[in-house]
Amino acid sequence: MKPSASGSTCFQIEQVIERARRVAERVRSELDSDPDLLNASERVIQAAERAGQVTAALRRPWSLHRVPTYFLGAVLLSLLTFLYFQFLHVPTLTLALPDRDTFLIRDNLRADPKIQVRPVPVPGSREAIQLLQAGTVDVAFVQGGIDIPHRFPRLELPSPEMVLLFVRPSIRHPSHARTVLTSFRGAGSHSVAQAFFKAWNVPEPTWIHDWTQISSDPSWSIPAEVDAVFVVKDPADEATLQRAAALAREGFILASPFIGARLGRFNYLQTVEIGVGYLQPDPPLPAAPVTTYTVSAFLVAQPDLTPRLLAESARIIESAPGSISDQAFQADTGVASELLQGTEAFLSILIHIGLAFFALLGLDEFAYRRRFHELNSLVSLLSLVQSSRDIVGVPDPALRTRNLAYLGLCSDLLGLVSTISGYYTQENSSLLFNSLAEIVHQRCDSLKINIQLKLLHALIPESPA
Repeated sequence: MKPSASGSTCFQIEQVIERARRVAERVRSELDSDPDLLNASERVIQAAERAGQVTAALRRPWSLHRVPTYFLGAVLLSLLTFLYFQFLHVPTLTLALPDRDTFLIRDNLRADPKIQVRPVPVPGSREAIQLLQAGTVDVAFVQGGIDIPHRFPRLELPSPEMVLLFVRPSIRHPSHARTVLTSFRGAGSHSVAQAFFKAWNVPEPTWIHDWTQISSDPSWSIPAEVDAVFVVKDPADEATLQRAAALAREGFILASPFIGARLGRFNYLQTVEIGVGYLQPDPPLPAAPVTTYTVSAFLVAQPDLTPRLLAESARIIESAPGSISDQAFQADTGVASELLQGTEAFLSILIHIGLAFFALLGLDEFAYRRRFHELNSLVSLLSLVQSSRDIVGVPDPALRTRNLAYLGLCSDLLGLVSTISGYYTQENSSLLFNSLAEIVHQRCDSLKINIQLKLLHALIPESPA
């Protein structure tokens, strides 16, 4: 026996091997190399040596007996990781949106503590799509009229913008305009205006990108060559209303960008009517109802976002506060069914993990089964060789002495076999969960008791005849 560094007591297999060799030497010296017992002692030595080899393999990090522990550790780590990313981790989404809209939406982005959104200002929707394709941002606001690749999932925003077309009174139809003022080059307004002139089947006009100069710079005036102003804006925005009023003062009138049946080419347009005085009540702007179109805007996301991030990114556009009724809990059969299904799924996962763990333990047991069968065979061999060595009824003193030594050595070998079995469980505690080692111990103890009874009978004096 050898004390470990922690103070616990354990034995080394080298001691068992040395003890088995001493027993073999005694067989050679005391029993004249009895072939049966010598064979049994040699097999015990081999079993002890193999136990030492198995122990050396057990100490390797990739040993088979470590697989259940590694599996359980991996499962627990995966479960903790899942719980962390589902309930504790606050991910960051990068959101590309036009810089002119960043201030308006920033307060909404702060409303959800489950997710952090980092706005990335861009000049327009075209640049937002470019950043999305380059993988620089996770989601982007894109106005209708910009080509969105099919691989990107998207969500239509609930508040579309509106096409506002102002023309000079001399222009009979918007398609006759040869110089058109619009927003930034390549932005949503510019792209939609190009699509409309293409739908009218007329040459593309000359573009002037000075929409932001209207009413913001008092010294700036609309160039005389401008025939029309075409923008896609939110009519509720105060800056848009001020610029519309400035255009009315310059003599421009609100016109309809009607495209007729060609509307079916554009899945982002919806027909809408602007009522009298909608943009300005006094003097009324427009003075008569005007038919125009709303332009949908989309929240476009990377295709590799997790379902949770996709769901959270959809909540970015929610500007209205939550309703109390939205949070109300009403118990019904649907809620109960979902709860039971979730509980069943969770329990099923636990059961399958447990079954997999015990299956791996069984695999470990299968690997050791051959070793324990070898020890059982040794017990059977020792039982066979000692069965003919009786003490009672043997009148020859020399034969009695020889049989006593024979039985004592058998008892020693049985003790070594039991020790080897215990050594396996010492080095691999998972073997305690099966009965292989217990069977060997029980058989060794039963046979040793039988031998001890024979030895005790030798101490009982024989009655005279």
